Amino acid sequence: MDAKRALTKGVFCPMPFKGLMYNFDGKVKNCIRSAGKIGDLKENSIDEILNGDANQHTQSCMLNDKPGPNCGPCYDLEKGKQSFDIISDRIFYMRELKNEPFVDYQQGNHGLRAVDVRWTNLCNFACVYCSSEFSSKWASELKQFSSTPNKAQLQEFKDYIFSNASQLKHVYMAGGEPLQMKQNEEFLDLLADVNPDVNLRINTNLSKTDTQVFEKICQFKNVHWTISVETTGDEFEYIRYGGKWQDFLDNLEIVKRQDHKVSFNMLYFLLNYNSFFDTVEYFQNKGFHNNSFIAGPLLSPIYLNARHVPKSVLDLVKIKLQNKINQKPGYLLEESYKNILNYINEPFEKDLSNSLSQLKVMDQRRNLDSSKVFKDLYNIPTEGEYSGKTI
Repeated sequence: MDAKRALTKGVFCPMPFKGLMYNFDGKVKNCIRSAGKIGDLKENSIDEILNGDANQHTQSCMLNDKPGPNCGPCYDLEKGKQSFDIISDRIFYMRELKNEPFVDYQQGNHGLRAVDVRWTNLCNFACVYCSSEFSSKWASELKQFSSTPNKAQLQEFKDYIFSNASQLKHVYMAGGEPLQMKQNEEFLDLLADVNPDVNLRINTNLSKTDTQVFEKICQFKNVHWTISVETTGDEFEYIRYGGKWQDFLDNLEIVKRQDHKVSFNMLYFLLNYNSFFDTVEYFQNKGFHNNSFIAGPLLSPIYLNARHVPKSVLDLVKIKLQNKINQKPGYLLEESYKNILNYINEPFEKDLSNSLSQLKVMDQRRNLDSSKVFKDLYNIPTEGEYSGKTI
């Protein structure tokens, strides 16, 4: 298959040839979106994984114009522009690696250009929708701990990543909370020496800027901060358990002083089904433009799905979304509204009482009271009582 055909068909992705995603528990995937792993550092070396059957099969599929076996999530996001996300990882990395020569895309080749490395799950937050896989605070709360590669296995992987640092085009730091990971300090020091023009993308809760990692990131010029936030005030502190709203605002001002790109990574779900819109306006009033917002529906856990609210309430949300879309706010925000609207139009089996029960279980563990924070949610009228009202 020629280069133009491969790069314009809707199945090809550069990541099986040019990238990887590593999770602290040892799993290696082509990217975070991938439906399955290509190996595990607890069982095989990174060289064995990249040249193993799983990755080789994916490469073969790509080169023969066939869908990758673990790439369904990206393909689904792209279908007919009815996606539940702004952009798939496939398209994102196609753009990031657009200048890579197509001759490099050969069976058995792997030249590292893009990495998503999550050294640990260290995080000072236990956001309501998160899990022990991505948050050490969640793991401690639930006493759910994962096995990890041993010291020698991790060192071998680290040596591989660091040996390729000079040729990296894109580095994604997430977690956990990347600003707290000491492993990122050494990585950033190396990148500053051998690859200062690399594109850095940082997914952060922005709870701390008084870290060495933050200071080192600020030495780079090509930085994109993707800041996770769903709402404001007390709701923020409940949803992003462990966080303080004022600390977030103070740190946001520090980031704004950097000459970096800033985006808000926002999830739409049961606890912000209404306040989501006010949150967007809040940050707009702080000077952030409409293309600063990347929003989409929360897919799991199911009990936090926004579609649990009564149909009459959801119909009002749909009207609000359509009105926002009609205002033509700009590509990213407009697409965000469209994606949320598409999602909540999908069939769904409602069980709001179960959702509230699940929240109460969490409240008991954390000594909180969700009914005082989300009064509107707990006071939602029964079907029919919302007719003719606005939200």
